[in-house]
Formats: sequence, C-alpha cells, structure tokens
Amino acid sequence: MLIATHCPSRIHNVATPPPNITLLDLPPEIRTQIVSYLILSSSAITIHEPRFNRHSPPPLAKTLPRTTGPIPAPAPSTPPPEDIFTVGTTRLALLLTCRLFYRENWKTYYSRNLFFFSLSTLPPFLEAIPSRCRDQIRRLSFRMPYRHRHARIWQMLSTLKRLEELELWLHPPATARHSEWESCAWGVRDCERLRALRLRREHGEGGRNEDAVLEKDKGVEEGINAFLRERLMEKGRDFEGRKCPAMLVALEPREDLDV
Repeated sequence: MLIATHCPSRIHNVATPPPNITLLDLPPEIRTQIVSYLILSSSAITIHEPRFNRHSPPPLAKTLPRTTGPIPAPAPSTPPPEDIFTVGTTRLALLLTCRLFYRENWKTYYSRNLFFFSLSTLPPFLEAIPSRCRDQIRRLSFRMPYRHRHARIWQMLSTLKRLEELELWLHPPATARHSEWESCAWGVRDCERLRALRLRREHGEGGRNEDAVLEKDKGVEEGINAFLRERLMEKGRDFEGRKCPAMLVALEPREDLDV
C-alpha cells in the first residue's frame, strides 16, 4: 500500500549560484587597498628605461632570478642592485590594463614608492613622464656622479616639487672630498619640501680615512637634517642663503680627515 507524503517544494528548487564579483565590482576603498599591495614595493624600484609613461611601450621586466631558497637581502651599506626591478611591466602592469585602476592609483604609485636613479636614467625619466606624475614623487634614492656634475643633479632634484625624502649614494671613502659634502649642504636649500636626507657610501677597498669619512658623513647628515627641521618649523620665511649653526659645524674641516 502506497502512502502519499508531502514533499517540500524547496527540495526541487535549484539554488541560484551567487553572482561573480570582479575587482571592478568592489567599493573603491577596498579596491584601492587591494591594488596598493600590488603597486607598492618594500624596496627601491630601480629605473632602467626612460619609457615610463602609459603611452609608451613598457620595457622588459627584469625580476630576481628563480631560486629554491630565500633571497638574501642586500647589506645596508651597499646601494640597491640595479637589476632588482625594471619599471613598466612589474609594478605598473595592473594600472595599464584599466583606466579606472590608473585613475584611482597613479598618485599612490608615484608618491609612496622609493625610486632609485643614476645620472643616465634621471634626466630621461623626468622628461618622459607627465608633469603631474613628476610632481607626485616624494621618495628618491640617487647614485651621485663625480663632483663636477653635482650642481646639475641638484638643479634637477629641485624641480621635484614634492620631494620629501632623499637618499644619496656617494663614492667610496677613498675618493671623498670636502666639496662633496658642501654641495649637499647647499643643494638642499632649493628642495623646498625636503624633510630628510640620508647619506650612504659605496663599498671601497678601505684606507686610513675610511672611518673618518663615514663619521664625517654622519655629522653632515645630522647637520643638514637639523637645518631641514628648523626650516619646516619656520615655514613661510625666506631661507635663501641661510644656514643653521648645526650645518655650519658639520661642514667645518677636520684635522684627522685628509680630503
């Protein structure tokens, strides 16, 4: 004998699959946070190619080689190797795929990343990118050329209107000269928004003056940063031709430093 039972209608209803959500469907705040993880680098981005804007073909990407073990971090006293990153297809790739991504994140890319330049890459870079991108750069690392070109370098750095952090890689201690420190002390005056300067030295073969040169670097760095802090506190006044006492003391020649 068959007994009829009631079958709930929900058993026969097929559940509607949830809609596919893409990155573009997320709220702008969440989308920007996700994209920032992809476009921001924890180490310096080395500029190899002058073709850097979104209207030019991107250069070939050069990343760290494949390895089965951990990648050793460079020593603090050595400049960033020039083959770590190549800008174009590494960090900007996502922004170049969608106008919305580019419009929402281009300022973050230029203002929060640390860019590493040499004399051969800085001038074409500044000429290649739009002025609105150039004006967003706030963190920069630079390998200084020989002393007779320092004035040209500081002239180019002064065109970066929002530059706040600057790291300079100087030549090995054996080639240090007093004019090297003096050009740094005078060059920062034209970088109106600069807040901090960091002096680094490339590795050398050593010598009797190496410790004295490194100590002198530290003293000059502290004196310049004291001047920058004072200038920041007194913002609005005319600082042309003006130096704080701390910078003057740092630039005084030392008897134990033969430069």
